[in-house]
Amino acid sequence: MPSRDEKSDENDLLARSPMGYPQAPVVAVAECSSHAVLDAVDGGFKESERIVSDALDADGGTGTLLLAGRGLWGLARWHRLRGQGTHLLWRIERRKARRVKDVLPDGSHLARIEANKHSKAAGTVKAPPALVRVIEYRVDGQADIVRLITSLTDHEKYPAAELAALYARRWETELVFDEIKTHQRGRPVLMSQTPNGVRQEIYPHLIVHHATRELLNEAAKLHRSTAEPTSFTQALHAVRRTVTSPSGFPPSARRRDRHLGLTEISLSLLPRRRSRDCPRKIRSRITPYGSKAPQEPASHRRSPLVITLNHSNGADLAKGDRPALRS
Repeated sequence: MPSRDEKSDENDLLARSPMGYPQAPVVAVAECSSHAVLDAVDGGFKESERIVSDALDADGGTGTLLLAGRGLWGLARWHRLRGQGTHLLWRIERRKARRVKDVLPDGSHLARIEANKHSKAAGTVKAPPALVRVIEYRVDGQADIVRLITSLTDHEKYPAAELAALYARRWETELVFDEIKTHQRGRPVLMSQTPNGVRQEIYPHLIVHHATRELLNEAAKLHRSTAEPTSFTQALHAVRRTVTSPSGFPPSARRRDRHLGLTEISLSLLPRRRSRDCPRKIRSRITPYGSKAPQEPASHRRSPLVITLNHSNGADLAKGDRPALRS
C-alpha cells in the first residue's frame, strides 16, 4: 500500500492499472492475556515497522509492561514511552548496551546505552543516554543467546529468570493476527484497490475483533476465569448467529440472545495448551532451511521451557568481555 504522503492521483493510478492484491503493514499493541488490540497503525509498503510504530499511542500508564522485539528498538522511542509511565522489556542486538555499570546478583547487570553516533552526523538531535538492565539467556536446545533490556532495575522484585520467561509471551500477538486474518476475515486477501479503501477494510476488522474479545472477557468473568482459556472461534460463531438472528425486537429478546451467547462461550473453555515446538522447515528448496518430509509431523511435544541465564563476575564485564554461559 502506498505511503500516506504519496501524490493525490495515486488513487486514480491504482484504479486504472491492473495489479495484485494490496498489502499493508500493521503494527499493533495487544494485551497478552485477553488478546485485545489496544492500538494499531497502518503504513505504506516503503515504510519499515520501526517508522510505522512511531505513530502508535502505546500509553499504558503506570504498571504496564510493554514487550517488543529487536526491530522496534530506538532510544528516542524508549524515552518517549518511559515518559508516559510505561515499563519496557525489549529484545536488543548483542552489540548494544555494552557499557556496564553494575553487576547484579541474579546474573543481570546495569548498563548505559547511548544513541547511535550516526544520528549526530545526520543532523538530528541525539537522544540522551539511558540506564537499562540487561538480561542475557539461552533457551534449552537453541544456540542463540537472547539479549533483553528492561526498565525494571530492581532485581529482587523482578528476577531475571521471570522476565526471561515472560518475554516469550510477546508471541501472543501472532495469535491475535491469526484470529483476525484466518478466522475472522474469512477471505485471504484485501479487495480494495485504493489506500483509503484498504484502511476501511483493516480498521473495521480491528474494531470487530476488539468487540469480540470484550465479549470473551465478559464470558470469562461469568465463569470466574481469565480470557485465556476461552475460544475465539466459538465466540465468533455465537456473535454471527446473534447478529443474523431475527429476534432483534423487542429489546428483551436481544438481551436474552446475548445472555445465551455468553453462557455458550463460558461453557466452551479450551484445555490447557501444551508446549509445542514446530521446526522451521518448508517444502520448497529455494531457501537454506531443510525441507519437510511428507511423513514428518508438523509439530512435536517438547519439554517445559528451560532458560539458562548468563552469569559472570564484575571484572569480566568491566573489560567489555561477553558474559560466559553457565548451566
